Amino acid sequence: MLPDLKRVMTTNQHNPEEPATKDSIAPISRWRLKSLVFISGAVLMGLEMVGSRVLAIHFGSSIYVWGAIIGIFLAALAGGYYAGGLAADRKPSFMLLNLIALIAGCWLVLLPLYDNFIARGIRSTNLGARIEPLLATIVLFGGPSILMGMVSPFSVRLSASALERIGNVAGRLYALSTLGSIAGTLVTAFWLVPMIGVNTILKALGLALIVISLVGMPRSRASLKIVVPLLIVVLAGLLIKAPPFIPLRLDQHLLYDGDSAYHHIMVIDDDRSNNRMLLFDNYSQSIVSRTPPYESNSYTNSFQLAKIFNSHPKRVLFIGGGGAVGPRKLISEDPDVKVDLVEIDPVVVQLSYDYFHLTNNDRLRVYVEDGRRFVRRAEERYDLVVLDAFTVRAHMPFHLATREFMQEIKDKLTPGGVFLENVVSALDGSRSRILRSEYKTAASVFDSLYLFPRPYDFERGQAAPLPATRPRNVMLIALNGSEQWSAESITKSARSLQEAGLVHTPTFLDDALNFYLGRLRTDDVPLLIDNYAPIDTMAF
Repeated sequence: MLPDLKRVMTTNQHNPEEPATKDSIAPISRWRLKSLVFISGAVLMGLEMVGSRVLAIHFGSSIYVWGAIIGIFLAALAGGYYAGGLAADRKPSFMLLNLIALIAGCWLVLLPLYDNFIARGIRSTNLGARIEPLLATIVLFGGPSILMGMVSPFSVRLSASALERIGNVAGRLYALSTLGSIAGTLVTAFWLVPMIGVNTILKALGLALIVISLVGMPRSRASLKIVVPLLIVVLAGLLIKAPPFIPLRLDQHLLYDGDSAYHHIMVIDDDRSNNRMLLFDNYSQSIVSRTPPYESNSYTNSFQLAKIFNSHPKRVLFIGGGGAVGPRKLISEDPDVKVDLVEIDPVVVQLSYDYFHLTNNDRLRVYVEDGRRFVRRAEERYDLVVLDAFTVRAHMPFHLATREFMQEIKDKLTPGGVFLENVVSALDGSRSRILRSEYKTAASVFDSLYLFPRPYDFERGQAAPLPATRPRNVMLIALNGSEQWSAESITKSARSLQEAGLVHTPTFLDDALNFYLGRLRTDDVPLLIDNYAPIDTMAF
């Protein structure tokens, strides 16, 4: 077998029947080949990074989504390596290699025209949190990833002029591809995603592959017959505007549409409801009226429930900004309160000023920082801490849901201070695991806990009585003290607050009287700790 292998490895790359020589690829072709290997590696990892943003809009960013992305991209690479090796042995042509890269580039340029349509279709199948992102990753990114995976083994075949040098050649080219992947990862994650939109990134990645493949494409009549039609299709794809992430009604108007380092963000005016909405990855985060004083009828009004247990909080911390609706309302109603607002996303903070009527105020300090990091370094103590932070699909960041973090919050509360956490979950059944886990976790730190479910259909977006098995906003309130409040004392305090004019929310009393008296089963859910907090895998 060895003589046959030597014969195969030493044949000319352009004509397998002729012996290969050291210069079987001209120096300029070698430069083009190495450039193609580097760019292909960069584009592949850039696609993996931006692909997570495409999927997050529809499937969230849970461990299942990232597992699907990493697993399918690795599988596509394996398939590409195998297919590339076979193709290179059958026809070791520099033109064929560039054609493979060209097709992959064209694929990426056209991807924004249909990715959301396909993702929405897969989401509607209700196959579950594991299968849906797996299937979407295969359909959307499997093809171009396989093609890019073919580049490295094909390049090794074209570059190796002798069996004795195959290890050196393969090592150099795969190292070059890996360096490209590192560059693609860092550039996409650190600069491209925060600076330009997902669709633009996809087109830019595709164009990079197209350009480098055209540079290396031999000038011949045969190549033109293939390249010209592909370029016409690409040009059409560039000229056609991609459909919006969310189909809008005629009475809805898009004010802002962009990407930050954390979300795809949209601001929409709705003429039908006369509201303005802030959406992260297709999910509503804040809603305010477009009529002064620009108040909200959403769950943020339920933050006032904390006053039942501490009627005059002077120092308040909000973790999670959204449209800054809660902090703005609290400041407008209480001239003595001082608020620290912590929001990790600088784009969200700017949008709060630009579209949601947040103004500079001596009693409001805004910090662009991770909430847990802020709590850990904070020197002040607070009368009230409100945790209203979510990633996508109303899942909390796992590191803000653990016992260790709740202990850090408790350490920053004044005696009798209140911790209020907004949880999206059902009260009972299979969709209640988030609430029951959070309750179990909070109960391991605080002695006095209370639940106030909001009578609002989270899925349908309307106020309505709900069975316990349907998800809704639930205010989990914990006190820094051992005092236990009875139903009578809660009702009495709520009525006193309303009569004294200390709350200005029409539904306050109804929300207060809707406290949950049932018992939550917690023996079948985990206690969330830093070492184990699978909250992003729990259904709600």
